[in-house]
Amino acid sequence: MIQSNNILKSSKLEGKFEAPIIKKLVTHFENLGYDALPHARFNVSWGNILSDIDVLIVKDNIVGLIEVKSSHDNLKRARKQIDNIKDYVDFVYVATDYIPRKFPFRKIGWLFVDDNVFEMKKPYFFTSQPKYLSVDWIPKKCLHRVCSHKELSCSSNSTKQVLVDKIMEESNPNLKEELKEIVTCGLNCETNCPIWEFQK
Repeated sequence: MIQSNNILKSSKLEGKFEAPIIKKLVTHFENLGYDALPHARFNVSWGNILSDIDVLIVKDNIVGLIEVKSSHDNLKRARKQIDNIKDYVDFVYVATDYIPRKFPFRKIGWLFVDDNVFEMKKPYFFTSQPKYLSVDWIPKKCLHRVCSHKELSCSSNSTKQVLVDKIMEESNPNLKEELKEIVTCGLNCETNCPIWEFQK
C-alpha cells in the first residue's frame, strides 16, 4: 500500500513561474480527496529528469503525476519526461497557465490553471507492462530484494543486469504495482520496505 507520507521530497529549486500553479493544483486535488505532494522525488537511480516531480497525487493506491509547464517553459519538453516516468504512475496530466495552440499529447490529460483548475482533457490510464529500462532505473538493492523475495535465482554479487533480466523474465502481471511501491517507498529500507509486502 502506497503511503504518501513516506514519499521523498525533491531537492530541485522551485521555479517562480511554476510555484503559483503548483499551489493551486495541490489545493484542487486535496479538495478532491487526493494526497497532493508538490516537489516529490522517486526512489530511482537516475537523473533529475526522471526522479523530480512537480506534483504527485495519490488516492486509493492510484498514483498520478502532474507535470507543470508555465507560459515561460517549452511544452514539448514534457514528452521525454513523461515517457521516462509513465511506467511508475497510473496517469499523467500536464498543467499549463495558458491555452496552447495545440496540445501535443494523446494519452496525457491537460489541466488549465487560471484562478481555478479546469480539466480540459482527461488522461488515459497506462496499462502496458513496464519497459526493461524502467526496471533498470530501480536501485540495485531494491532489485536484489525483489529477486530474493520472489525466490528468483540470484546471488548477492549478481550484476544489476542479471537482476533486471530475472525480474523481466518472470511472468508478472503485478510488476507495475510493485514498481509503484518501490519508487514511492521513501527509502525506509529496514523498517518500511514495500518489497516485504509482495509475498503476502
